[in-house]
Amino acid sequence: MTKRKLIKLGGSVFEQLDPRYYEEWGQWLAEKNELIILHGGGPALSAYCRDMNIKAEFNNGIRVTTEQVLLGAERVLGGEVQSKIVYELNENGLPAIGLTGIDGASIRGEQQPAFGAVGEVTQINPKLFTTLMASGFLPVVTSLITGTEGTLNCNGDTCAIAVAKGLAVDEFELLTDVSGVRLNGTFQSEVTVAELEEGIESTEINGGMIPKVEAVIEAVRQGIHQVKIRSGHDVTSQGTRIKEETNERFTTDVFTS
Repeated sequence: MTKRKLIKLGGSVFEQLDPRYYEEWGQWLAEKNELIILHGGGPALSAYCRDMNIKAEFNNGIRVTTEQVLLGAERVLGGEVQSKIVYELNENGLPAIGLTGIDGASIRGEQQPAFGAVGEVTQINPKLFTTLMASGFLPVVTSLITGTEGTLNCNGDTCAIAVAKGLAVDEFELLTDVSGVRLNGTFQSEVTVAELEEGIESTEINGGMIPKVEAVIEAVRQGIHQVKIRSGHDVTSQGTRIKEETNERFTTDVFTS
């Protein structure tokens, strides 16, 4: 039976991606499964803004996407970053095609005026993605989406969850720069949503891990059966699997980074 997986790949993680992932993904496709990658590129966009002397604007701690920032996102996320990812995938035998949510109006969103040209996903049209995957291609998507009056910039993690739900994927993997979720002083092989929420509340999960953990919690709540956080730097790390059950404690299996 064909299975469908979505990989959320951070742009900065890709720069140090373990090349053995190409082999893993190739094997997944060879087994007649389907794969889609949704990538970010926040650090590259920030570097572009610095180079162009674009002043950062924030509202309640969230970056505002001005007209200049949006132009940068189109150039960097939909251009420079995506081109590198698609090139490397194809060079490693993976038939990748670069897309944005504007192609085929596949990802539609509603503008959040307080944050400029920032969009919240409201609709997924899966036809383009499913057609490509059914033909053996690997869609590589960035989080520029279709608004009612033009392109909108969307948070990569929330966009990935929306696409995963819209495509009814069987598996969701968030590739990041850590080996998984650390709780009780060790990386855990398996945790529940409740335990993750407790970790955030206790501040054991903090800083940049919070949005990553919130993303996988949402993926589980959207009904995706296999949800993991894995290290993009080490393919041998099986990461942390997230479960919906709240009546089980941590497993005793742990691993090191």
